[in-house]
Amino acid sequence: TPAGERIYEYALKITEQHEEMQEVVRLESLKQKGTIRIGLPSLILRVYFSQYFPSLSLNNPDVHIEIIENGSNELRKMLIADEIDMAILIEPTSLDTKKYEQHVIEIDQMVAFMAIDHPLIHCDKLQWKDLKNYPIGTFNKNFMTHQLVADKLRELNIENQIHFTSSSWDYLIEATRNEEIITILPRPVETFFDSKVFTTKKFENFIPFNFRLCRPVKDKYNSVEDFVFDNIIEHFYQPLEN
Repeated sequence: TPAGERIYEYALKITEQHEEMQEVVRLESLKQKGTIRIGLPSLILRVYFSQYFPSLSLNNPDVHIEIIENGSNELRKMLIADEIDMAILIEPTSLDTKKYEQHVIEIDQMVAFMAIDHPLIHCDKLQWKDLKNYPIGTFNKNFMTHQLVADKLRELNIENQIHFTSSSWDYLIEATRNEEIITILPRPVETFFDSKVFTTKKFENFIPFNFRLCRPVKDKYNSVEDFVFDNIIEHFYQPLEN
């Protein structure tokens, strides 16, 4: 009946609000217990924080850290939705600087990964035009790095050469065993590959791979959140170059 339909609409809204309230209660309960939710891209977590977080937790048993892994774009959405307390985001963060505190953690660059017998192996540094006619791989669209690479290739009208995308850097590196394929990834990935099989080449006009620690601006933070935030900055912070 029409009356039943109206009541049903209200019931849906009540159910939705109840579920939202339950999530808010859960998150607030975690904060009261000293749990901080931190979002990081998987690569950054493995390269830069794999030893840091366990050490922090062992030395501070009252601090509980819940790690949320995702691409930088998705983590930004979660931070804005207040689903996480802080996040490591790749530049550009696209956050309102008046609403979010941001600190530079690392300054690096994107590089080309290729097999040691690739035709471009003898280049000292690559020009982006050198990539024409070679199939290209990089992270998928959930990652800010994909956007950075795609934008750069679009400038040269070669964005249609991205044939391989994945959230797995090791798969993308392995793909370069084919002597034609070039994979564009953040330089820190080179820590994990076999230098007897693969190599890297820097670009003359490189894409920066910089990331920041971000959190919402608040009048007051709880003591655990402040401690973790300040500790990360103290451990990793690098000043911006002029």
